[in-house]
Amino acid sequence: MARVRVANDKVLMELVVAVLIMCGCGLVVTPAAAGSLVPALYVFGDSTMDVGNNGPLPLPYGIDFPHHSTPTGRASNGYNVADSISRLLGFDMSPPAYLSLTPQTSREILRGLGGVNYACRGSGILDETGNKSNSLLTMTQQVEFFAATKSNMTEEYAGSKGSVAIDTLLSQSLFLISTGGNDMVEFILKPGQVSIFYAQLLSSYTKHVQTLYSLGARRFGILDVPPIGCVPAIRAMSPTGECVGLANALAKGFNYLLGVRMARLAADPEWSEMTYSIGSSYNLVTNFTADPEAAGFRDVATACCGDGRFGVERWCQANSTVCENRNDHLYWDGLHSSQATADKGAAIIFATPVEFGFAAPVNFKQLISSTHALF
Repeated sequence: MARVRVANDKVLMELVVAVLIMCGCGLVVTPAAAGSLVPALYVFGDSTMDVGNNGPLPLPYGIDFPHHSTPTGRASNGYNVADSISRLLGFDMSPPAYLSLTPQTSREILRGLGGVNYACRGSGILDETGNKSNSLLTMTQQVEFFAATKSNMTEEYAGSKGSVAIDTLLSQSLFLISTGGNDMVEFILKPGQVSIFYAQLLSSYTKHVQTLYSLGARRFGILDVPPIGCVPAIRAMSPTGECVGLANALAKGFNYLLGVRMARLAADPEWSEMTYSIGSSYNLVTNFTADPEAAGFRDVATACCGDGRFGVERWCQANSTVCENRNDHLYWDGLHSSQATADKGAAIIFATPVEFGFAAPVNFKQLISSTHALF
């Protein structure tokens, strides 16, 4: 069944105003402030979530990221989606990138606080996506690194709380996954049989979720695939410059099947403790694109950083043209959203009632509402 689309501009405007208020009123707190809604956040996926596992990106990436004079590895002008959701949970930003950890910076993580970000730019649901040189962290490797993290946490607690305490803590944490866009782009460039493609994606996605569950994950916050036919890099392939409908249909079809698969998994007695929310990046971007003014955007088609048609003929780099007001652009570069989009979208997915179609079967706030702090 198709997700609900917000058609009432007045309602959408009210939602966006609420988002702007939330984004400007005291969201930046630290885990140590005891204001976090979950003990830890564990992040998996692609460049929508990566905070440095695939190395730095050159300026002007990160140009608006606070307190940093050099890029952080985020494919954004500032915060990305992982940061925006983390801030809504009460943290100051995303957990640190797994590959950036040192023995000195791992102390809180081994105590189960804060979490880790395993996401890697360029990766996909399928391990072969974007990985021709075997140089990035596939989803399988990301899950394996979480298993290593859990093992180290259990070892750290061996003399006191032990593995039972770690499992309890992980059951109260949020496991955030955002992936699939890179798989779609590669399929568009080299198409095959859609049914086989979907079956491969769903099989791999299910395997990753089940493995995380076996390692102690219980609460899954999933972001579906956005309408990739509307990103500047795909729009530029269209003579008219409109969103490419077939690309959007590919993403929409997968999102529907993912919703069905997650519902079946949660209904299986073997996975009875699993709870989840699927945040609809697809519906968010569709609504933002349909009525930019209501969403607070001026440009929903062109990359803020880049040159040429739609800002993608010469990709975002050190000498690229950068738009003056980043907050009025939906897209930062040819594929990735701006910080403003991440902040607005995260807040809507987090708290908007499910009848508006931005999350199902519950929103992220409802997903974690039964979590009682034991940390």
